[in-house]
Amino acid sequence: MTTANPTPAELLAQRNEIDRQISIANLEGLKAIQAALKSGKVATLATDLEALLTQLAPSGEMGSPHSQATNVITAVRNVSNFFDGEVARVQAIVDAQTAPTS
Repeated sequence: MTTANPTPAELLAQRNEIDRQISIANLEGLKAIQAALKSGKVATLATDLEALLTQLAPSGEMGSPHSQATNVITAVRNVSNFFDGEVARVQAIVDAQTAPTS
């Protein structure tokens, strides 16, 4: 029910419902990005770069390239972890909504 002057709680509930619907609408795209991050060279990029770090001077010894490579490793892992978590979160919403009720 919509009122002329909704309360903050009512507005938050509406926003939460819209956010839930947007999340569900994004699920296939999230899964596609997750799959792309797990395929090809991207799947091993962080590990491959990490193995090469020993060829660079450490960050504390004028090692800007070491620092930048470490930043890439961290970014790749964080992005992959983000999409894994987001897919799991949204899939749980979908599963809960389609679960049979007793």
